Amino acid sequence: MNRLILLAVFSFGLCTMLAAQQATQAGSTSAVAAQPAVDAQPSVVAEHNEAIKSARTIGIDSKTVFLNAVTLERALMMQKNWDKLNLSIVTERNAKDLKIEVDRISFTHIHTYAVIDMRTGIVLAAGRVRALDGVIASGPMAEQIVKSLYAARLHARAAGGE
Repeated sequence: MNRLILLAVFSFGLCTMLAAQQATQAGSTSAVAAQPAVDAQPSVVAEHNEAIKSARTIGIDSKTVFLNAVTLERALMMQKNWDKLNLSIVTERNAKDLKIEVDRISFTHIHTYAVIDMRTGIVLAAGRVRALDGVIASGPMAEQIVKSLYAARLHARAAGGE
C-alpha cells in the first residue's frame, strides 16, 4: 500500500514538473530576432541595425559548462561571412560593443543565445539550438548568429546609402 502511495505522489510530482517545463519552452522563441516584426516601429529597426553596424568588437559570455566561449569563438570564425562583418572577438569585460550570452536550459539539450548591445542592454538577436552537447550546438548557433548580424549590417548599409 505504501508503495502505491509513493508511486502516485512521485508520478504526480514528475508530471507537474514536466508540464511546467513544456510551458516554459513553448513560451520561448526559436526564431532569430535580428529583424524585428513587421509591426515594429521603423525607428526601432533602424536603431537596432545601426547598433549592429557600428559595432567593432564582440565578446562571448557563456553561462554553461556545456558550451564554452572558445568553442563558439572557433565556430564563429569558421563561418564564411564572418570576415565580412569586420568584428573582433575580445575577452576584456568592458572593451566590447556587443555581447553574445550563451546558456543551456536545465535538463534539456536546448542551447540558447542572445546578442546584446552593451551600450543600451537591448537584445538585438536571439535564438536556440537543440543539440546533444555544446560542441555540436556551436556550429548551427554560430551560423544563426553570423546570418542575423550579416543581414542587419546589409540592411543598415542599404538604408544608409553606402
